[in-house]
Amino acid sequence: MQSKLTRPALLSKYHAIDNMNILKVILLLFFSLTSCKTINNAKQQESANHLIHETSAYLLEHAHNPVDWYPWGDEALNKAKNESKLLIISIGYSSCHWCHVMEKESFSDTAVSRIMNKSFVSIKVDREERPDIDNIYMTACQIANRNGGCGWPLNAIALPDGRPVWVGSYLQRNDWMKLLNQVNDLYHEDQNELHKMAMQIANHLQTDYKFDLSANKVSFDEKTVQSLNAKISGELDYTLGGKLGRPKFPLPVLMQYALEYSKYSGDPKSATWVKTTLDKMMNGGIYDQLAGGFARYSTDDKWKIPHFEKMLYDNAQLISVYANAYKLNKTESYKRLLEQTISFMQTDFSDQQGRYFSSFDADSEGEEGKFYAWTQQEIKQVLADEKTFEIFNELYNLTAGGNWEHGKNVLSIDKSPALVAKKFNISEQDLQSVLQNGYSKLLQARKTRHAPHRDEKIISAWNAMMVCGLADAYTALGDETYLAQAIKTGNFLKSEMLSPDHKMYRTYKAGKKGEYAFLDDYAFTIQCFIKLYEVSFDETWLQTAKSLCDYVIANFSDEEKVYFYYNSSLDPVLIARKKEIDDQVIPASNSVMCDVLHKLGLYLYNKDYLQRSENMLTYIISNPASAYPVYHSNWVRIYMEYSKPLFEVAIVGPEFKKLQKEMLAAYLPQSIFMGGATEGSLELLKEKLQEGQTFIYVCRNKVCKLPVKEVSKAIELMK
Repeated sequence: MQSKLTRPALLSKYHAIDNMNILKVILLLFFSLTSCKTINNAKQQESANHLIHETSAYLLEHAHNPVDWYPWGDEALNKAKNESKLLIISIGYSSCHWCHVMEKESFSDTAVSRIMNKSFVSIKVDREERPDIDNIYMTACQIANRNGGCGWPLNAIALPDGRPVWVGSYLQRNDWMKLLNQVNDLYHEDQNELHKMAMQIANHLQTDYKFDLSANKVSFDEKTVQSLNAKISGELDYTLGGKLGRPKFPLPVLMQYALEYSKYSGDPKSATWVKTTLDKMMNGGIYDQLAGGFARYSTDDKWKIPHFEKMLYDNAQLISVYANAYKLNKTESYKRLLEQTISFMQTDFSDQQGRYFSSFDADSEGEEGKFYAWTQQEIKQVLADEKTFEIFNELYNLTAGGNWEHGKNVLSIDKSPALVAKKFNISEQDLQSVLQNGYSKLLQARKTRHAPHRDEKIISAWNAMMVCGLADAYTALGDETYLAQAIKTGNFLKSEMLSPDHKMYRTYKAGKKGEYAFLDDYAFTIQCFIKLYEVSFDETWLQTAKSLCDYVIANFSDEEKVYFYYNSSLDPVLIARKKEIDDQVIPASNSVMCDVLHKLGLYLYNKDYLQRSENMLTYIISNPASAYPVYHSNWVRIYMEYSKPLFEVAIVGPEFKKLQKEMLAAYLPQSIFMGGATEGSLELLKEKLQEGQTFIYVCRNKVCKLPVKEVSKAIELMK
């Protein structure tokens, strides 16, 4: 007899059937989606060019262009030679605004790509990975375009051997196509003409810094320093800060020089210029008023409207400048800025493992500054409280029309906080409390926006600068966490970016090491290891610095054994081997080597280091620096340290840490520091340990004054 199903049982049966069908549908959908994903991935791989397997964010942005891009290497160079095709060498970086514009307008266009693919071999270069290639073609651009017009994207059209015949920057789509057709026609009609152009540029490229080393050396004297400073002073803006004119770039190298000159000469004018610059930048739109950190430059002369990209090298160096300025006058606002900016660097610029990323884009959602700018109404809605909004409105001079594009406001302090506090009848302390509450609300609102792209490439030289920044912040503020962070990044450079034979890597991303290092990577790493010794008195940092210095001397020296090439002699040969001499936003790698040779020479009693440093310096001071000292300010700063020899300060004994910390908190740029609980291995520390006591020895040229126990007395001896 057939059993009869009750209603609940019947429903249960139907539910089971439905569930089975649903399961089948889900499985079918899963396999369908997986299949589609596989097909899509295959299609993406199919449509990708030769950049698809690169790690550079900039190169990967172009990996799906219809242009058949190649990375720099033998495959592309050999293809150009074998097929007798001209090269297109296009150089940029991930956070470059106009690089993105040209990528969208030209390199994503099929009509443009047809010309490029048919008649050229196209190479994409990330200038942050390969600054040596960028240096060559940027120099070629400056040779070919005496009236300027060189920047990024940097585009070169070159013969198959890499010698450029045309170099320039951003071009609109139609202009780019017209240029390509004209050069290609000339190549096929009259190659001799192009070879003449290439030869002219190449000859200029080969002309590098060479000085008559038999000439009389300059003497080290205060009169020369004053003469050079007078020329530098004439280019400074004492009203608005920075250099005269616009745009305004933060120039940390120049500010470090000016601070040191003020200490050296006793002339307050240079320190006043630095303070004006730091104050204007701190209050301007170039500084992110909500989260901290500086943009690359200001488009106006008042520091209000930035070009919004943020670079590690700017922020690392500016931390050092603000830390040193804080040591001079203990400005509370500088302390707040340092704490805020370092917090930003830790949370947004770092992977939390002591590694710092290279940059943030200026753009988000295809619009420059969209992440950072506000309409007046947006701020009013976020702050909610009417009085808080009125305070923000007054402090930042918010307007309905905005101070920038699309009716938006870039936050830039327009009035003195003291005046704003007085107007609203509150204390400055209460004003800060209101502002901090408002900043928190605006930051929370900003987090809902699409953030700019972050280039997570890790660059050795820039991470070394960050080590120095953190170490300087530690000495200024006494926060031990900054010292720990500096040591953590130093250990990353030492353990992960150095091979046992002291060959160094430049880049690191997602666990992979990239290109081998260039001179700036070595120079700044040596510099940061010296700095880590000064703040820790751990001699292993000096030992590693010496090993790296010897490697540089062996592999980067020029023929006269005075200066250093940017590329190692072990690197593949390019069309020119350049030397980096001029100090710009970043000091020249040769001036940093001059500095570290000087300091290591003093620490280690190494006469060869000292002699080479002196040779490097004297020929620069007597040649390019005398004509353009503002572009050689780090060289001039080192010259000062020769004209008044550095103090060698030894702190030895069981209480060294306390005295070391107190002494480093003072601004004493004309000094190097050494010591520890024991005498260690340095020559200058021998026979300075007194049982159970801690002494400070102030020495110069290896001659020491009577030891003292108080920091104030030691500083007095240095006057």
